[in-house]
Amino acid sequence: MEQIILQAKNISKRFGGIRALVESELTCYKGEVHALIGENGAGKSTLIKILCGVEQQDEGDVIYKGEKVNITCPDDATKMGIVSVFQELSLVRDLSVAENIYLGYEPKKRGFIDLKKMYRDAQALLDQLHFDIDARALVRQLSLADQQQVEIAKAISKDPDVIIMDEATSALGKEQVENLFRIIREMAGNGKTIIFISHKMNELSELADRATVYRDAHYVTSFKWGECTNGEIIQFIAGRKISDSFPQKKSVNTEDYVLQVEKLSYQEKLKQVSLSVKRGEIFGIAGLSGHGQVEFLDTLFGAIKPDTGIIKVNGKQVKLNSPQAALHNKIAMTPADRKNDGLLLTRSIRENISMMVLDKISHFGVINSKKENEGINEMVDLMKIKIDNPQQLSGTLSGGNQQKIVLGKAILTKAEILLLEDPTRGIDVGTKTELYALIRKLADSGITVLLYSTENSELLGLCNRIAVFKGGTVVKILDEKEMSEQAILKAGLGIEEEGA
Repeated sequence: MEQIILQAKNISKRFGGIRALVESELTCYKGEVHALIGENGAGKSTLIKILCGVEQQDEGDVIYKGEKVNITCPDDATKMGIVSVFQELSLVRDLSVAENIYLGYEPKKRGFIDLKKMYRDAQALLDQLHFDIDARALVRQLSLADQQQVEIAKAISKDPDVIIMDEATSALGKEQVENLFRIIREMAGNGKTIIFISHKMNELSELADRATVYRDAHYVTSFKWGECTNGEIIQFIAGRKISDSFPQKKSVNTEDYVLQVEKLSYQEKLKQVSLSVKRGEIFGIAGLSGHGQVEFLDTLFGAIKPDTGIIKVNGKQVKLNSPQAALHNKIAMTPADRKNDGLLLTRSIRENISMMVLDKISHFGVINSKKENEGINEMVDLMKIKIDNPQQLSGTLSGGNQQKIVLGKAILTKAEILLLEDPTRGIDVGTKTELYALIRKLADSGITVLLYSTENSELLGLCNRIAVFKGGTVVKILDEKEMSEQAILKAGLGIEEEGA
């Protein structure tokens, strides 16, 4: 007989004038993988924050192991055996991996932290999970994917009965995702319950035993996986039918190269990278994670300074020594890590959207409120951002709406070149479709888009050409006729180079 381990009954929560949850329900069984599904702002993240003690419900009950419980803080939840891996990373970047894993639960010896044991235990855990990470490394030195894995290890180290994973795969490469799925299956097999939030239907199909759908802060339905078709699930999520197709591509026949890069190198991350991108082109950046793609975009945005190489914008050589220099040359970027690099979460939506265009909306240091409001309203409407008012703190929004602000403020700069780093990370299927159409519209208007995505399907569906990175260099540039999942993987793995 199946044993219920966790229930949420009639949970309601408001943030100011916004209803985040309305009489929502959830029932999870011991040893199952339970998917939470819904568009951004549907209430999923709010519910798991309540279950983990980060937020408290206004109404309703949480029942854990058959008893009504009052979870007032994350420590309460952890002691009960409920831990989470949030979509937004909560690591302390200036501490080591081991210090982050055991933060607040450090092993002690004679009243002092036992550093030797902490580093030994952390490394043993990382090795057990097949995470190729040094326990002594500072978190700020790690890639976003490795930081995500540290967050997962931190949760697992507490040996919970219920582990909640909110978009835990969003920053991971294919092999890392497969490894995480192995870990999840082993945990479920050992009687642990995993609540898994993802917008990727293929992941849910591979993992989920049951699913619960939320829409517009309301509970919609629950079902055993396999009882509903993908089309039915998407209609539950959106309340409408959503086309899975990408917008129709348009050929870029011009020889007007707006961006030219010649022999760009940076430490061991980039090695003699050369490519040219046309005006109005959607140019894909592909390859296995960690092969220089992020560093390439960071160099173009002036966030890191290359050791050698030439960058030309509209045929003119430029020095991009800072993001300000990039913006001056009409280059804007959206980073994948919106929490640390893309937004000031303790500042308002108004401040975040305006911060990249202050020079355009102010005179002698005084902001023109009319111009500022026009820009904010334009981006809120264009991106369909769900907000109470522009003074609302950005940190109170769902992850998807935060991502929309990051993209919106880049568009507001009126850049001619947009660098998009995993722009649909943590975004639901309906919003993805809208975003794909927006990217196509921007390109059609003459804006050049460099798109790095960890989802090859996005690159294939949107891009005119795709550059595949391997070992810090471009090993292949695929045109539309050559593009395929297999072609990207072959180039990224070096199979063609080896003649296999």
